[in-house]
Formats: sequence, structure tokens, C-alpha cells
Amino acid sequence: MSDVIEREARGDSGPVWSRPWFLNTLSLATFIVLVIFQYRWWHDHGRPLAWVLLPLTPFLAFLPSGIIVKSLRKRWTARWAGENGFEYLRSSDWPVPTWDFPPFNIGRARRYRIRDTIRGRIGDYPAIFFHLTWLHNNRINVSTHYRNVFVLTLPAALPRLTLGVTLDMTTGARVEFESADFNDKFSVYSANPRFAHAVLTPRTIDKLLAIAGQHGGAVMLTKFEIVGNLLVGTTTLGNRPREIGAVFDAMRVIADGIPRFVWTEYGSPTEREHA
Repeated sequence: MSDVIEREARGDSGPVWSRPWFLNTLSLATFIVLVIFQYRWWHDHGRPLAWVLLPLTPFLAFLPSGIIVKSLRKRWTARWAGENGFEYLRSSDWPVPTWDFPPFNIGRARRYRIRDTIRGRIGDYPAIFFHLTWLHNNRINVSTHYRNVFVLTLPAALPRLTLGVTLDMTTGARVEFESADFNDKFSVYSANPRFAHAVLTPRTIDKLLAIAGQHGGAVMLTKFEIVGNLLVGTTTLGNRPREIGAVFDAMRVIADGIPRFVWTEYGSPTEREHA
């Protein structure tokens, strides 16, 4: 897995217009054009083209690059699956998980859909990946949202623990570690600080920091969550092959780093979850 990530990190294959630097430049240029256009319209007509466009301008700037990423996402996922011995299915009959954490328990979410599924193994762990979409009805308008979801099946069920970006406070209080760098880059929440420190050993922390240093966005913007016998990663990134590899590699580091005594002391084989 690490060899694949290093190979992908040297540059995404594909046309120039699919490269991250090009998409970032395109978004910036789109933003500048929108601002200039709205300024001139306001100057010439005494009012903006539409008041709603003013706060939406930063989001509209990402529209062209988003269209490009969406058009290539399926190809990237299939390519990563083929290079890593995974089975790829553009559409499948996988049921939407009923996990009790976002985005799977959003009350106003409608029409969850699973697409672009892959199945294989990451190290010693059965692994799956899928692209989740849903409609969010906030009573004013209906918007489309998505997440890329990564799942490793662990040897036994463990207490809940969340690592990464999250607004879900139901996991427990934030747990601090001796590494200030780790605390700055990752937020860990658990109802049992002793369990959190047992799972995230100093060696695991060092490896996660190394991966984050090489693939910062893909790993640091992913929420990793232990739920039952599953380690789940959810992120708005994970579209590109190197991002898929980076997230899976971080999850393998977390799973491999769990000491044996944790499975004995905290593991509950009779309370397993299923993807």
C-alpha cells in the first residue's frame, strides 16, 4: 500500500486540467471573474444582479472544478481498485448503513444513494469504499451533499472513538495527548480517555503525523470513527487515487497499532456491527 501511495504522490495521471494545481487556479480565476462581473453590474445598474449571488460567490467559484472532479471520479475510483486488487462496481445493491452518527443519521436527509463501490483487503482487514450522496431539506431549499466512505472490519467490537474533523459531540469529551503537533492536527473524542490513549499509541501517532505531512488534506479532513467492529472514515475528499490510498493507509496504521491487550480488555465479539 505505501508503495502505491508514494507512486501516486509523484503526480496524478490524466490530463493537465485534472491536476490539483490547475483546479485550484481555475477556482481562483472563477472567483475573480465573478467578483469583477458583479462589481461592474452593480456600478452600471445601481444594484447587484441578485442579492443571493453575493454570499454564494465563494461557493460558485468551485463549480467548474467540481464538475471536472465529478466527471473523473468514477474513472479514478475504478483505476485505484484495479491497481490494488479491489473489485469495482459502478452501481450496487449495498444497503445504506444505519450508523448512528453523521452523515448517516441526519434527520432532514433524503434519498441516500450509494455509488462506485469497491471491495478488497487492506493488510489483514476486509475493506470497502463507497460514494454516498443525499439530499438535504432545510425547509428553504434542497441541496445535494456527498461523502466518500471508507470501512475496515476489525477483529472485534470496541468502544466508540472519533478521530479527526467532527461536530458530533455524542462520542464523548476531547482527549489530549502528549504530542502537541498531534493535538493541533487531530481531534480525538472518547467517553473513555484511557481507552483512547491505549488505541492511539505514540508509535501510531508518529505514523499518522508522517502520513498527514505527506497527504495533509486527504487525511486531516477525514473523520475516522470506531463503531462496533468497524473503523469508518468519511470525507469530502478521497476522490483521487492518491487520496484513496492515503486514507486507507491511515486507517491501516490505526488498526495495526491497536495493542493486543486492547482487544482482550475492551473487545466485544458478540456486539459486532456490519457494513
